[in-house]
Amino acid sequence: MGKEFALHNMAVEPSDTGEALFTRLCPQDMREAFLHRKAQRIRGPELDELVAYIGSDDCVHDLKALASGDFSFPAAHQVKLRKSHSNRKRIIYVYPPRQNMLMKYLVWGMREYDGLFSDSLYSFRQSVNVAHLFKKVIRNNYAQGLYTVKVDVHDYGHSIHPELLIPMLRDIMDKRDPKLLAFLEYMLNRNEYLRDGKLVHASMGGLPGVPVGCFFNNVYLMDLDSAMDAQSQLYSRYADDICVFVNSADEAAEALKQIRACTLRLGLELNEDKTQLIEPGGSIELLGIQIRNGNLDVADNTLDKAKSRLTHYANKLVRWEHYGKITRQEAAQRMVGRINRYFYSDGMTEHNLSWRDFFFHVITRPDSLHQIDLVCQDLIRIVATGKRGNARYRLRYEDMRALGYHPLVHEYYLSHKERSTR
Repeated sequence: MGKEFALHNMAVEPSDTGEALFTRLCPQDMREAFLHRKAQRIRGPELDELVAYIGSDDCVHDLKALASGDFSFPAAHQVKLRKSHSNRKRIIYVYPPRQNMLMKYLVWGMREYDGLFSDSLYSFRQSVNVAHLFKKVIRNNYAQGLYTVKVDVHDYGHSIHPELLIPMLRDIMDKRDPKLLAFLEYMLNRNEYLRDGKLVHASMGGLPGVPVGCFFNNVYLMDLDSAMDAQSQLYSRYADDICVFVNSADEAAEALKQIRACTLRLGLELNEDKTQLIEPGGSIELLGIQIRNGNLDVADNTLDKAKSRLTHYANKLVRWEHYGKITRQEAAQRMVGRINRYFYSDGMTEHNLSWRDFFFHVITRPDSLHQIDLVCQDLIRIVATGKRGNARYRLRYEDMRALGYHPLVHEYYLSHKERSTR
């Protein structure tokens, strides 16, 4: 199977005969449709590996094994990842590449359940675009005229209780796809993983880091979504990031009370330091976007995160050049390459949308992009010249462009121009 995927819009429909999703995903046309979707989001070695596996007999063999009830996956590895712009670490679980790619394919097939979720749920879905949320906020002047309740669930993925989630899954798919349900129950009840090479017997919660964990995140708070939809002017949830717009301070207090009650029933805790009740006209940070004075821009926290990561990498390159590991020319090229990958996802993975794919479609002014452009240009000059004083300006703007540097403001306006001509 090559990289030219003909069936671009193949749908995965529930079977009237009760045929399991595992079986419906076996045909080549389904696998090609999945790969076409992924080719729009990822490239490079990750896509090559996915094409090689999904297009192979191994994939069909694994799907048939699941359909027969053979769920003999190897144990997942517990991995600690440093949180961005923080010294804290988060724990995820990682399965070997073959099983991980298989579950990515299954999750794509499970989009047939999208219609069961609230339209206000924006996480890990193919039918809902989060950009629409911000358009609603601005078009209806919600941030200026309404009270806002913003909450975040503490350690959401790990805090999901399988014994509470499994009955919810049964309600959704017991009659629709019992084989898929059996597999998901197996994953939730397995209660073992590898940590530092040793087998540990303990719950993995809602399997953070595992592809099917995204589906669990969406299901676990479905009742909260329904309740908030019914009593708010506008509600949104992205996994554990919750925002409610209401008419009065009393309604805001009641919404927060209900959120607390629902999450408590499910064994969840709110991050109290991130819980906010914002009066009309206040600045709201939501999903990396700052809503302020009727405009949308990249949030300050997101800007700080980008600056911190790029500065850390620039300092590393300067040290490497100082110790003779790379030349200044190589360091400058690597710095430009890292900037382009960070903002434009050239060769990056699908885990996060690039700034071009997300922020460019949402923000209404490029002030933050101009700030980042100045930082990037300064870092490129420092790396390319080895100087931090005025001598760094020996590297001209034209020299940076020759290295392949693409300013964000320029790309932002170019992106808007391209969309307006479609």
